[in-house]
Amino acid sequence: MKLASLQEMNRLEKEEYVIRLYKENKSTREIAKLTHMSFRDIGAITKKLKLEAGGERGSLEEDDNIKSKSKTTQALKLFSELESTVGVAIALDLPFDQVQTIYRQYWELDGMGKLAQIYEENRYDVHDLLKLNKIVKDLRMEKQDIINVLDLVKNDQLQTLLLKAQHLRDEINMLEMEKTRFTHRISGYNRAINELQSSLAQKRKEMAYMDHESGKYDNTGNLHPAPH
Repeated sequence: MKLASLQEMNRLEKEEYVIRLYKENKSTREIAKLTHMSFRDIGAITKKLKLEAGGERGSLEEDDNIKSKSKTTQALKLFSELESTVGVAIALDLPFDQVQTIYRQYWELDGMGKLAQIYEENRYDVHDLLKLNKIVKDLRMEKQDIINVLDLVKNDQLQTLLLKAQHLRDEINMLEMEKTRFTHRISGYNRAINELQSSLAQKRKEMAYMDHESGKYDNTGNLHPAPH
């Protein structure tokens, strides 16, 4: 299914597409990739499908059965239904730190152990980690770009490059100032040339007039007789 086709679908058609993929045993991640929908929206659709398939009685029995289990099991089930940590804490009346611990267990069980490890290593700097992720996305940096930057930092070359970049910026600013100064100077020269050309034209007119007037006299200073 192409993205263009998805954009033309209405809400009901998208739900039917999600249900079809779910019945084909596609995982939530696979469905999200194909439909460009959030995990929560997909979970709501599949949960509705399960309730309709099991019937009201089956749903109540399932709820009673899960409530008889430990709160850890209940929390894991809620996480599998894409419930948030806040929602689980409220629903089961659990301390938030306990909910976070269970959530990391859920990551491990769901094959996201690496994510749990990253969270554990950066739990006190998670906001900075998210900011860094946003910066990388905004800059549209590729994996190799990030590796190159980290290599520069590792080899103590980043500071050198920053200094070189600042030096180049300073040189560019100086050249821009020189360019502005020469531009003003050239403008002055152009104005002077225009003034000289105007003065020269005026002098030429005056000389032409004088030549014309001098042609009226002979060598003795007398006027030439007017032609008959």
